[in-house]
Amino acid sequence: MQTSATGLSLVLGRTLLAWCEQVAAGGLERYLALGGFTGLQRARATSPVEVIAELRSAGLRDRSGDAEPVYLNWQRFLRREGQGTLVVDASELDPRHLAGGELLGKNPYGLLEALYVAAWATGARRSLVLLPPQLSGQAAGLLNAAEQAAARHAAGELSLELELVSDHQPSILAHPTPPPQAGACLMHDLETWYHVTLVMSLGAAWHAALGIGGHTGTRLLTLQGALNKPGLVEAPMGSDLWQVVLALGEGVAPGQEPLALALDGGMGGYLPPPAAQIPLAPEELMAAGVDPGLGSLELLSSAQCLVDLTRRVLYRYWVLAGQEPSNNRTLITRALRMVTELCRGKGLPRHLEELSALGREMATRGVNAAWPLQSSLTYFHEQWSEHLERRSCPQGICLRRPLAPCHRTCPANIDIPTFLALEGHHKYFEAAGSISLDNPLPYVCGLVCPGPCESACLRGEMDQPISIRAMKAVAARHALADQGQYPRPEAEAPTGKRVAVVGSGPAGLSAAFFLALKGHQVTIYDAQEEAGGMLRYGIPAYRLPHEVLEAEVERIRSLGVEIKTSTPVENLEQLKSQGYDAIFLAVGTQVSRLVPIEGVDQPFVLGGLDFLKDVRGGADVQVGPRVVVVGGGNVAIDVALTAVRQGGKRVDMVCLEKRREMPAHADEIDQALLEGVAIHNSWGPLKIDPDGTMTFQRCTRVFDERGRFSPEFDRERTMTLEADHVLLAIGQATDLACVEVGSAVEVQRGLICSDPATLATREAGVFAGGDVVTGPRTVVEAVGAGKRAAASIDAYLSGRPFDPAEVSPRRREEVPPLSVSAQARTNLKRPEMPMRQVADRAGNYHQIELGLDDAAAQSASSRCLRCDLCIGCGLCQLVCSEIGAEALRLKDTAADRLVFAQFTRPATRCVGCGACACVCPTGAIRVEDTPDGHRRTIITGTVVRDHELSICIDCGQRYAPPAYLDHLKKRVGPAAVPHVERGICPACARRRRALELAGQPFYRALQA
Repeated sequence: MQTSATGLSLVLGRTLLAWCEQVAAGGLERYLALGGFTGLQRARATSPVEVIAELRSAGLRDRSGDAEPVYLNWQRFLRREGQGTLVVDASELDPRHLAGGELLGKNPYGLLEALYVAAWATGARRSLVLLPPQLSGQAAGLLNAAEQAAARHAAGELSLELELVSDHQPSILAHPTPPPQAGACLMHDLETWYHVTLVMSLGAAWHAALGIGGHTGTRLLTLQGALNKPGLVEAPMGSDLWQVVLALGEGVAPGQEPLALALDGGMGGYLPPPAAQIPLAPEELMAAGVDPGLGSLELLSSAQCLVDLTRRVLYRYWVLAGQEPSNNRTLITRALRMVTELCRGKGLPRHLEELSALGREMATRGVNAAWPLQSSLTYFHEQWSEHLERRSCPQGICLRRPLAPCHRTCPANIDIPTFLALEGHHKYFEAAGSISLDNPLPYVCGLVCPGPCESACLRGEMDQPISIRAMKAVAARHALADQGQYPRPEAEAPTGKRVAVVGSGPAGLSAAFFLALKGHQVTIYDAQEEAGGMLRYGIPAYRLPHEVLEAEVERIRSLGVEIKTSTPVENLEQLKSQGYDAIFLAVGTQVSRLVPIEGVDQPFVLGGLDFLKDVRGGADVQVGPRVVVVGGGNVAIDVALTAVRQGGKRVDMVCLEKRREMPAHADEIDQALLEGVAIHNSWGPLKIDPDGTMTFQRCTRVFDERGRFSPEFDRERTMTLEADHVLLAIGQATDLACVEVGSAVEVQRGLICSDPATLATREAGVFAGGDVVTGPRTVVEAVGAGKRAAASIDAYLSGRPFDPAEVSPRRREEVPPLSVSAQARTNLKRPEMPMRQVADRAGNYHQIELGLDDAAAQSASSRCLRCDLCIGCGLCQLVCSEIGAEALRLKDTAADRLVFAQFTRPATRCVGCGACACVCPTGAIRVEDTPDGHRRTIITGTVVRDHELSICIDCGQRYAPPAYLDHLKKRVGPAAVPHVERGICPACARRRRALELAGQPFYRALQA
């Protein structure tokens, strides 16, 4: 063929990406204007043999698999019997590869033209496009493009049936098995089909000229990881791979030390930088021990562990291998199990040699999992040896027993699985004690905490999260009702050091509690009449009753902490002159912010916090009957519901955010609506007239593209509301008078600056934490800040460096799991919180939440998956798969770990072999034989399978379950089946064999 001059070659700049970008601007018309479908016209002007010859001359090779020359595949397809199918495999081993979305999203016509060329050359009239989940959104665009092309008769009289298959997963094999519905097929990956169009449009010589060093064409690559400019790029085939990454990724990101290149997220193998200095070409990549069909390149930093990364990619291969031949899956299972054992510190000396052998066998079978395993073992053998010999991970990633996601998410680091289990065992006093080891305000947080731990709860990925917040309140309520107190922690000997804490909110109370336990003498100063800060004056009694807060404040006093109320601190010198060795500033943010609009100084306009303070302080502040509350957070909800109780007949709440964007907790919003508060979303205040008319403007956007607060308004759209009182709850500020004069403490934007790790300020011996540093946050975050401050101040007073590990989450106790049936563990629902009827709330501050009763608390405890015991390593399901039972299935989660949630599956699949219990590193799985002749498999307290044991015909003792013996017969060779069927236990089998070896005559005499 001759190369034809078209607009296409001028626009392309010899790149596939530029072509797609140009087409995207104008759809089919633009595609045709750029020379679209000229490749089809040229093909139709020749014979099928000439089309295949053109592909051969171009040197076009598959961009996936083993990079076979395209023309060979076309030649084989021509020799088929029957119609056959053209198959486009758009799946990628790394779902983060951006090429598919770029090609299909911007230029679906390029794919269609390639399919029409193949239809002309091979006579196929059916095509199948296999779309992975990440490209499912491109299906409609591709079908629309096909309809447009047909309507314009772009392919002339050629007809081609187009069928899409969604949720297609990539194959684990170098030569993927076509879908069963395809029959005889011509299959290429998505990018290869686009190159077919370019070759036919611009000619073989043009395509060959794109490459370097005898290699032809280009390759789309997604650059990821520790680079200055990650993203989708296009590189000539034959380019130096390492230079491609550095040049097109614009260098290594600052502060990062390169460790390796991960091809296709590691699925295609790993190359250290020296080994990556090879041409981007199939033979050279295979010689280096990595997949030639790479799509993405991720630059890994030295902080990452190759053993752990290899485990992760092998797990993905294991998941993908579910539909592949069982022998291939068994190889992956065995390799993954051994790598996981190495990561868990259970590796054996023979493991590395066996893994190498498994890698070679997988490579022989064409199983892609060989790439990451062999390349990792080859290039990073030292890391593997350290895991084996030292039983440690140089990067500190493996070998650690991970905490439960709820535990590590809690800002106060409460050991949540432990206290839930204690409650399940009806040990409420001990549960309250466990909580208060990390949080001195268990009852308070049980009522007002927003529950970030519940968002991390893995039970939530099964149905709904555990009622963790409510369960704290149950434990605290029981401890106070049954014992009159919580367990008293043991304090250290007095140190003689004195610490002043300024502010008695949650941060100040928490710091005082933990400092007192360290033996320091602590005095809290507060300007208000009573201790508690925002807990006392900012949270209405219907959420936090006075007696609850008072009980927990008194507990802190009982440790020897002195609380001086009505004692404002005017400056730090006032405290230093009294001989304090350290000062902790925890003054919070208790000042209402006012919005800078016209009329904000009207006498009927009040700060929301000021209003709450007055009401909680005992003043009978009457408002209304028409009240407008401005704000969308939890404080605004509290202000609105307090206004309802203080005379408001019509309460309107107006905020900038859409309902889904409101910072208030969803449950709080629901309660406000139930009590008749009208919520107006997406409106911002504009002005307040003297007659009480308040005007709002439409808010079209609250946050910019980066998630930063940057509201935009449509001033042409306004709304007015009539108000007798306007309550502003749009934010909080702090009073920093105590550090404004004669202090080295730095203040920026109205907040104190302190070191994020130590909470130390610029002034020696002065620390600050909580809302005064971070701005308004939650109670439990303030508790966590106070706890950190106490540890840091203790280190300062002791003359030693602060160790962040002192405030890291830690397991407080290992509590046995509850005995819960598989059906109950699966089907128990989250208990509903009983609420006071709306009619009973009018005009009073009785608590709205009535609390879970003991039965509901028991149910909530029984739902816990015990992620502290089952750490999600996956060894159990791997060994179960390896023996062929496939009884255990762990679920992938957003927490980047597995969780056991299918408690009913083993009931029909488990054979009772006990292999899962043998490999479990934490004892979460137990297999026990009972006196009544049963074998029970128990996972985190739940009996998932109960087998009756067989009876030995020789000795009468119970031994293996029949299900295990039946399974064993399928696994052993035919010669061994009679031995399994004898019905004798292992001990008797050994006895018989010993007698046989001792002598046949003796054995026959014994039998007689």
